[in-house]
Amino acid sequence: MATTRSVKSKTPIFFIELLFRVILYRFHPQRYNPYVRPIRTDAIIFRENEKSWTRPHRVNVNTLSLQKKIRTMPNTKNYSTRLRVLDRCLRSGHAYTGNELTAFINEALELRGEPKITSRTTLMDDLLNIENEYHTTIIRKKRGRQMTYYYEDPEFSIFSEELSEDDFLHLSQALSILRRFKGMPQFEWMEELGARMNLCMNNAKQARATVGFESSLYNKGMEYFTPLFDAIRKKQTVELRYQSFKMKEPQTLIVHPYYLKEYNNRWFLFCCTGDYTNLSNYPLDRILAIKPAQVPFRDTDINFDDYFKDVIGVTKREGQHAEKVLLKFPKNEYPYVATKPWHGSQHKVAEDEQSVTIELDVVLNYELEQKILSWGDYVEVIGPQELRDKIKDRIQSSLKSY
Repeated sequence: MATTRSVKSKTPIFFIELLFRVILYRFHPQRYNPYVRPIRTDAIIFRENEKSWTRPHRVNVNTLSLQKKIRTMPNTKNYSTRLRVLDRCLRSGHAYTGNELTAFINEALELRGEPKITSRTTLMDDLLNIENEYHTTIIRKKRGRQMTYYYEDPEFSIFSEELSEDDFLHLSQALSILRRFKGMPQFEWMEELGARMNLCMNNAKQARATVGFESSLYNKGMEYFTPLFDAIRKKQTVELRYQSFKMKEPQTLIVHPYYLKEYNNRWFLFCCTGDYTNLSNYPLDRILAIKPAQVPFRDTDINFDDYFKDVIGVTKREGQHAEKVLLKFPKNEYPYVATKPWHGSQHKVAEDEQSVTIELDVVLNYELEQKILSWGDYVEVIGPQELRDKIKDRIQSSLKSY
């Protein structure tokens, strides 16, 4: 009897609720279907038969396979960082949960100073995009109440796609240019990379070199290139044992290294010495020893690309500025100057039947004088007068030897 009364008491309420659903269904049949159990509108459902994620409104769970698949575009902000982290985790051989993957991604983003991801949808969309874009399968497996994720193929990685022959050709060309540093300390990796590329291309013998550069590898002092390079990169002060060709005894110098520059097949170190603030340069072939110095490093704000814009060579005195240098060449020699300019500022200012005059905007230094003298009687300095007199004196001094 108690059971009968309970059923009777619930029956009117059941019919009232059903009637209410039918009325709503007439106005919005897709959302208020009285015969379908409602599903959360923010739920994300994975369809095993199509390996994709979808976000339904209120649909019958038995007809999910008929629902149109949602194609989501990746959240492009921090997308490359998220892909690298996900790829590393998915191919690690360990099945990580969604929360663990999100934690790894946020850790990497935090190190880069970028905002963390907070939406689970972002992670799900990234996993779906990896499958769609790279044609791979991510296994989803239950572990307790959570889903775990890993690559079906543990050897797969989205960053290990095979290169085409054109890709290898372009890499080989770039590597041949970099081989100008072959044999130099800290560039031993080039030989290994070249060998691995040949193996990947199935080449039985080493490809013939097609580019050649002048080499300074056998110059004295090149063993100090790597320590100085590292000191510049790490901003560390060093102690030099240095002796110029004019010194009878070597001297010990504490320097703050900033820049290495090659000129005329010789390397130079640019730095500040001791407590001085002006820039000095020391040729590597005159360095006798080098070791770290226990002195705080003093940095510089010099932009060396700008510093050398008006310089031929490496010498520039403190506060020195560029001057207009006029040089006259015989007309039959000018093509050699035109096709191999002395400086980026070079331009023609005058021409007649016998000669061509060019102008350079450069500082006056020893390297400029040497370059002018190397052309012998094929060049005449028109100005400035200071440079013209200097070249005249050096030529007259040279004549005394003959």
